[in-house]
Amino acid sequence: MKPIIFITSLLLLNTMINVAQAAACPTTGQVMAVATTITNTAVSFKGLAANQWVSVGGLTLTAPNPGLYNQPNKVAAEFANHLNGVHPNNNFGTTALSGWNSGAASGPRVTFTPVDNTNQNTPAISSSSPEIMPTVTTSIQILGNGITLSTLLVGNTVCVGSAGLWQAQEYHKAPSGAQNNLIDYHHGNASTTDPTAPVGSWSITGNTVNYTYHGSSTYTDTVYDNGNGTYTFCDSNGNTTIASAIKAGPVGC
Repeated sequence: MKPIIFITSLLLLNTMINVAQAAACPTTGQVMAVATTITNTAVSFKGLAANQWVSVGGLTLTAPNPGLYNQPNKVAAEFANHLNGVHPNNNFGTTALSGWNSGAASGPRVTFTPVDNTNQNTPAISSSSPEIMPTVTTSIQILGNGITLSTLLVGNTVCVGSAGLWQAQEYHKAPSGAQNNLIDYHHGNASTTDPTAPVGSWSITGNTVNYTYHGSSTYTDTVYDNGNGTYTFCDSNGNTTIASAIKAGPVGC
């Protein structure tokens, strides 16, 4: 989507709000082309006696003496906060997580998250004896807000600005990709000075939205759900635009 450009005190309005480079893109909440989930694995550890070992996701811990890892919480603390492929500098020897990252410990439990979002498996787990084998639970995490880009945009109007000061009210007409299917409400069809009119076209490619405005201005945006009813559109140049709402149908905001 187009950013507004400010030159000294003169506002040149294209269709979007915010000064270019005014804000960083969010780091979470990306709205994907398809609903994206990830399987997290919570591992609950048991205490280790001397020379016992336990392995999770390629990372293997061996207890060097009877007291160092005799409590489950101590074992969990050792497995916590490790990154894929990084060798810890302790009793893990030369082993490292392979395909997984580990989170913070919560008592005896540590959650392991796959590096590849398409990996719906659990990490390989083994131990030197059955009585110290960790227990496992899995949970599904929805990445972003669980809404696909097409659900968010097709047939809906993206509102930029605020009441009385709308900079854009862009209706994303279906099917996406058709020419002249991006329509700005302006002041409505009844207006004789600023009626509803096509302003360009739009399409979805992978996890981004492409906009081509009349005059051949083209933008590629990644969309983030801010969690408060607003959405951030980040273009490939790092410009950000806040949509204050997204409404169903070809309507005024």
